Amino acid sequence: MKMKTNELVKFSILVGLMALFFDAIIGHGLFWKNDPYWNYWVVDTFLAATITCIACAFLGAGIWQGIIIMGIHSLVLELYYDFLSPVGLPQEPLWLSHYDVWIVGYVTHLLVYLGGYFLSLWIWRRKNKEVEVIKNIQVQKVIVWVALLTIVILIVEGIITQGILFREFFGFTFFIQRFVLTFLFLCFWLSYIGLDVKGVVTGALFLSLTWITYNMYLGPIGLPFSFPRYLSYNELWIRMFPGGFVSILIVLWILRKFPTKGAI
Repeated sequence: MKMKTNELVKFSILVGLMALFFDAIIGHGLFWKNDPYWNYWVVDTFLAATITCIACAFLGAGIWQGIIIMGIHSLVLELYYDFLSPVGLPQEPLWLSHYDVWIVGYVTHLLVYLGGYFLSLWIWRRKNKEVEVIKNIQVQKVIVWVALLTIVILIVEGIITQGILFREFFGFTFFIQRFVLTFLFLCFWLSYIGLDVKGVVTGALFLSLTWITYNMYLGPIGLPFSFPRYLSYNELWIRMFPGGFVSILIVLWILRKFPTKGAI
């Protein structure tokens, strides 16, 4: 699949962000269970986007191209952290061993980056159809509907996750953070993916993973009236993740037809 320059740049940025997302949630969130800090995340994202942009300009975008591109990206990333920079900058610099870089690191990074690339490719191939659908609906109505949809999701998720699974109130700051993340995610998802069956299921999955990623690295519970506490991995993955996924799936499934049926 060949692209024009403006499309290539957008696709490359999307790949960089999705590679970052998969690396954060799977690579460092589930496998390594650590945070390599800000320098790593910035380098990781820009490097993936840069290599994708250069490679796709000559090879195009597709499945076999993605395997080659992410293989090259993983190789360049391991070379960078083997010879040019430690992880952990700027707080806790640490040079990784050759085993961590070339045995565990390369394989893990290749797999998570392929996941990010293939998700980006799937989004890109669906976006034109969804843009045609959504552009026929008045933008003010779409925004109002997404805001209401976000509120309903947060209410249902609060009942299931906080009320039933945790029996603990996570604080008002938690809800504000969730509203911002959910609103922008749904705006993007509705515009580029849509809410057919595939869109609903994958949307529920990736929004719940987005929540988990944010709370794992950036979002403690308890604020503003209690001392902030980060949830453990068991709390995140055994209780919060399934509670969030089920909540989002229920609401999106019930309300998925409202925008295109003129219900807003």
